[in-house]
Amino acid sequence: MKLYNKIMSIGLATLSCLALVSCDVEVLPLNQIIAQNYWTSKKDVESVVFSCYTGLQSGDVVKSMVVWGEVRSDNIKEGQQISQASKDLQYLLNGSILETNSFCSYSAFYKLINRCNTVELYAPVIQERDPNYTESDLRQNLAEVKAIRALSYFYLIRTFGDVPFTFVASIDDDQNYDLGATKQELILDTLIMDLEPYAVYAPKRYVAEIENSARISRNAIYALLADMYLWRASNAAVDPATRNADYLKCIEYCDKIISAKIDEYKEDRYGNLKPQISRDIYAKYGFPLLEEWTESDPTSGQGTLAKAYNKIFGGDGNSFESIFELNYEDEKNRYGSSAKNSIIGDLYGGRNSSESGAQLAANDDLLPQKPSANYESSGLFSSFDFRSQTSFKWHESDPYTIQKYVLGTARVKVGASSTAWLGDQLDNSPRQETDANWIIYRLTDIMLMKAEAEVQVAGYLDDNATPVTPTPAPHRVSPVNNVYTTAKEYYDDVFNIVLAIYERSAPQATAAAKPQRSNFPTKKSFDELVEHERRRELMFEGKRYYDLVRRARRDGNTTYVSGLLSSKFTSNSQAMRIKMAMIEFLYMPFSENELKRNKLLKQNPAYDKEKKNERNI
Repeated sequence: MKLYNKIMSIGLATLSCLALVSCDVEVLPLNQIIAQNYWTSKKDVESVVFSCYTGLQSGDVVKSMVVWGEVRSDNIKEGQQISQASKDLQYLLNGSILETNSFCSYSAFYKLINRCNTVELYAPVIQERDPNYTESDLRQNLAEVKAIRALSYFYLIRTFGDVPFTFVASIDDDQNYDLGATKQELILDTLIMDLEPYAVYAPKRYVAEIENSARISRNAIYALLADMYLWRASNAAVDPATRNADYLKCIEYCDKIISAKIDEYKEDRYGNLKPQISRDIYAKYGFPLLEEWTESDPTSGQGTLAKAYNKIFGGDGNSFESIFELNYEDEKNRYGSSAKNSIIGDLYGGRNSSESGAQLAANDDLLPQKPSANYESSGLFSSFDFRSQTSFKWHESDPYTIQKYVLGTARVKVGASSTAWLGDQLDNSPRQETDANWIIYRLTDIMLMKAEAEVQVAGYLDDNATPVTPTPAPHRVSPVNNVYTTAKEYYDDVFNIVLAIYERSAPQATAAAKPQRSNFPTKKSFDELVEHERRRELMFEGKRYYDLVRRARRDGNTTYVSGLLSSKFTSNSQAMRIKMAMIEFLYMPFSENELKRNKLLKQNPAYDKEKKNERNI
């Protein structure tokens, strides 16, 4: 309670007379008088709530998600059509990040945040005015907008570090919109405490199946909370016991989602789910993952259907494994945007990308040569791994064309050797329309969050002479019904999670092509096991760069991460390594325009220092 009061007094009392940075203000509606006339009924609230979903789907927001979370990572390099990209994207790929770069703008997220703030301000008033707008309706809508707002701020703090922060709606032209940056730790604490009590008000399951992933559900809030706890725990400046408690909270929320998915699988209320799930993976590891391959699939001509890929990323999307994704071009539900998701086509490729390439391509180090049948002996992938072909198309020369999200239907040819592995010869066609959904959270992401947290808990137990036995919440149930008290049990569960995900994507893999438990004797080796599997599984989904920043925060330095990131720069790798010695350099600078408009906003110290050095040369 003391911490809550401290945060609220600092975060909200200070902000009570402030709103957003001037250029970021989206007034809904323009002033307080119009607002009072506009907000009159349940329909008005619902209209703005759904505008929050369409705000998430906007091109500016999704493009930022891709560029901030993926393009800056070691997964991406310049594609054949890089000359068609904006100069700002080219500069970013070359490691030249200046405050004049358009990708330093965060205005689209603050517009979205203000929509959420506005709903939070007016929805309780409507609940008193309109008898059709019940207390239950209000709580659900608040859960939705609080989650979207928290997600927006979470993107901002992972990208910029400390940022302007407020829950006050911008509705009055007389408000003062200048606002300095709040420490990301305080923002994260406030977001967690604001959202956590509202998780139970989000629907556990919607009546319309598509809404379970197209709209904020209880699982979606649990996923966001798990992610935020994982980020908060990865702070080397905090004492180990506090960090360990946050890792356990991350595990707790991951278990809630996994248990819910197991229950959904067992219930199979429409009778069509169990045939989609891999019986082998569920029987061996306890996770209901979509099946990637069966022996009855065609194995000649165009190869074997990558069934899990096609359900998750192809077709209509909104698969069983999806927890929250942004929907496009679906006239049957109100969560589909009328605009197409052109960002995938612009950055990753579209109809002609197999022949002419795209603005971006997969980095060479993902698979520097044709893969062998041994685990990670020729790069990140073995020759059995479907993801070596569903993520990108391998070439003997540059670049490697990105496949994930681009292909509507994927086929693979895998085998025991590089001669049997024929991914470079497949002629998979990109989807004809730019209607790919963008996935925010899905089940394997949650499983790997849990695995990462469990590695850290195991390390904490190892580091204490008298291990502290965690006291799990009553609902905490793993897929194999175990509650762990020793480091070994945690490590074993991590291995169970990784193997389940790996074997789903490499169903024919021999023992040599799988990770072996005996090869992971230390915490460091388990850190790498989980990191590599997250990279394989979540490639090009806007996760990799944030994973690396989280690793640097956990390490308390950039040594490991800067080595990975600088390797993608051929001409200035040493210079980039020197720059990234400051952990602040992993964050983006504030836009020059924002600094001019908002006198209370101060530049990221890493870029401010670099700017001063340039002036002195």
